[in-house]
Amino acid sequence: MRNPLYLPPASFLLLALTLAISSSVFAAGGPPMITDDPGTPGDGHWEINIATLSTHAADASTYQVPLVDINYGIGDRLQLKFELPWIAQKQTNGTRLNGAGNGLAGIKWRFYDGGEDNWQISTYPQVEFMASPSTSASAEMDDSGTSYLLPFELLHRFGDNDITLDLGRWFCPQQQADSWIAGVAFTHELRKGIELLAELHDQKIVRQPQDTLTLNFGARWDLSESYTLMFSAGRDLHSSINEKSTLLTYLGLQMHY
Repeated sequence: MRNPLYLPPASFLLLALTLAISSSVFAAGGPPMITDDPGTPGDGHWEINIATLSTHAADASTYQVPLVDINYGIGDRLQLKFELPWIAQKQTNGTRLNGAGNGLAGIKWRFYDGGEDNWQISTYPQVEFMASPSTSASAEMDDSGTSYLLPFELLHRFGDNDITLDLGRWFCPQQQADSWIAGVAFTHELRKGIELLAELHDQKIVRQPQDTLTLNFGARWDLSESYTLMFSAGRDLHSSINEKSTLLTYLGLQMHY
């Protein structure tokens, strides 16, 4: 089951870029936001996110309980990733689905690093696949097959604040449509160890007028040097791809060592 990543229409992306350039009260993306950033765990370090996600729409409620997201740093600029959710879905007609969702594996490379106060740029190719056809909920949700994501992440820091853009494209199986993806994420450091976040995401089907625009708010709270509590809530502002989601939630614990 693909994570929702999105590309704004041209007018929205222009607005987002304008806000990004003119504002210094927000900072970078990453969990619990959908928008990713060029950051990596560091050489020999792990970043493990254990989270529960929910998506509520008129036709169904879908839960990832849990989503396990494991990341490992190789050198200062490379990151290996593997994630796998367990999906539980309840449809309004009474149908229930339960099983492994699609796995996601990838490698992030921050190929340009201008330092903390300059641009950082990475690419993050990923492959999404059915982890276990015999137990996969994705096959019953018509979200099976192997898909490929080629995104680029850009980050700029203004003092203590960052702004992140995430741009790319999904290449999907024949029975599914390819889509352009992008996100703009902002974070404000309320005080040391506590960050407030906001993002806009849009997904646009290639050569089709269909798109989904999502607004999301969240927070990160450092409980210690090794543990961070993360949560977010949002909704689709509009959707012509799937049923409009009225509530999206994320609650997770990040472990880094």
